[in-house]
Amino acid sequence: MEKKSRKMLVISLTLSLITAVLIYIYISGIKPEQTPETEYIKIYAAARTIPEHTKIAASDIKEVEVAKELFSENIVTDKDQAIGKRALQSIIEGEFIRTERLADEESMNFTYAIPEGTRAVSMDITEEVNVANLLRPGDYVDIVASFEREEEVYGTKTISYPRITKTILQNVRVLALSQDTRITTEKLKEQPMTVTLAINKDDVEKFVYASEYGIVRLALRPAGDGSVSGGQGIIRSDVTGSKGVVVTEDADSLASAE
Repeated sequence: MEKKSRKMLVISLTLSLITAVLIYIYISGIKPEQTPETEYIKIYAAARTIPEHTKIAASDIKEVEVAKELFSENIVTDKDQAIGKRALQSIIEGEFIRTERLADEESMNFTYAIPEGTRAVSMDITEEVNVANLLRPGDYVDIVASFEREEEVYGTKTISYPRITKTILQNVRVLALSQDTRITTEKLKEQPMTVTLAINKDDVEKFVYASEYGIVRLALRPAGDGSVSGGQGIIRSDVTGSKGVVVTEDADSLASAE
């Protein structure tokens, strides 16, 4: 009986060992399922909150990586797609930059082409004002005004203003000729009716006064020249000197002296 029990125990242990070996072999043969590697793509997001209609600068955007499955074709992947454009709506910090929320300045209202701190002011144009039809939108000009001699009487005193020519504004941007912000080849030979200038907001009244009561000419500046010079203006004696000048006294003055 005892021998029979031992025999059964040996058989049980043997079977258990065989079973354990078979299970190990089976498990070893199973390859773990591999997790697919996540693919990332570089896109651009707002580095800060960009207000509506703001012109986007390089500092306004940042490069980030997102999983490819989160990417859509209208998300900006090249910074040049965003820099220089204007935001049609406010873009929250961290939000992906989307092409449908951007616009070129040319496709927006003219008001967005007016530089900050300036006002768009137009004046009638002649060939002399237009520098022989050489002005183009984007050029920069100096504004020169000439005024006739003028007298103002205050009681017993008379103030005489000499005939003078003076540069009143410098480095002023040309925004448009007539209604054109770009001049096509077909319009190169056309004489525009007006010129629109970006006048500093503090100088608008000065410009309007000069155009209303004086003769205004535009002096075209060389490309890239942003220099500004001072000057008191020019009167006749600065140009011709005193050569040939004859000083006489009027009859009333002579009578008073006697």
